[in-house]
Amino acid sequence: MDGASPVGAAPLDRRELSRVLGRSVGTRAHGSYALSIQQEGRMAPLRKGINALVEQFNASSEVKVAVKQKAERTAVKLMDELGPTKAAIASVADEFLRLGRNVTEVSLCISRVHPRIGQLKDLIVEAYPISPGDIGVLVNGRARGFKFHPNGLYTNLRVPLFVSDGGALLELSNARLTRNGYDQKRAAALGQSRLLITADERNFELFKVLEEARLRGGPVANRADLTGALRKYSISKLPLTEHLLREAGLLQRVSAEYAERYAAKAIDGRGRSPKKLAEEAVVEACESVVPVELSDLTVQKHHLRPSAMRSLVVKGELDHWQG
Repeated sequence: MDGASPVGAAPLDRRELSRVLGRSVGTRAHGSYALSIQQEGRMAPLRKGINALVEQFNASSEVKVAVKQKAERTAVKLMDELGPTKAAIASVADEFLRLGRNVTEVSLCISRVHPRIGQLKDLIVEAYPISPGDIGVLVNGRARGFKFHPNGLYTNLRVPLFVSDGGALLELSNARLTRNGYDQKRAAALGQSRLLITADERNFELFKVLEEARLRGGPVANRADLTGALRKYSISKLPLTEHLLREAGLLQRVSAEYAERYAAKAIDGRGRSPKKLAEEAVVEACESVVPVELSDLTVQKHHLRPSAMRSLVVKGELDHWQG
């Protein structure tokens, strides 16, 4: 139904639209139609970008749907300032950070679509050869390409780093470090030819995108509040519930699901207390992860009253769950 355009779909003029609809179309109605076509044209690449990013994360289908919806609403506000690509990256990253994911994980997932997000600033190392031959660089035992240029008696190496290199061991072959020949904020010497790499979130490309979004009036996740609430209402403070989940081999999975569900609820708490949100989240997490048959067998094994349980959550413990 759209007219031809060298740059994509264009809205029909009033005469064409009237002919298609079989009735006359007023100026106001045609203006609304044209605006909707233009907005849809702008939204298509944004939605495509958001969908591609969200699918890189390990999360339930319900969480992914919620993230896509919320990220789209945020990205629309940022798109004019940042463009569709950065708007999609910032909005999706922000949603997963709110769900308790760390910056390294979020960066790695997004870098599968946008490799630059997984890169860090190159590490400059000053070294000197200890014998004739080429200098080599290993990161966690694997050869890493690098650039170099002579600097008198020494050689400056420019080594590319990635977010996954945090805590990695960098080793020089056929070379030794000069004294203070590296950025001590980004690496620590473990000998004459070895460095331990530290990955500061502030050097992440993702951090720069989020900061740019913040300066344009966009959101930046406050993980401190979320982390504090999850620590305050931890499953470890429900001792029997924790024991039953650990015995079932599902404590780790339920804990992860609980954190994800609590974070999602906290974004739109609708005035409910953190304790109420935590109670709902832990019950929903258990019911989602623990099979009903396993729950029933566990309750019978420990001679617990079914009416006192919600899946493997002991309801009496929730009543006394103190932060």
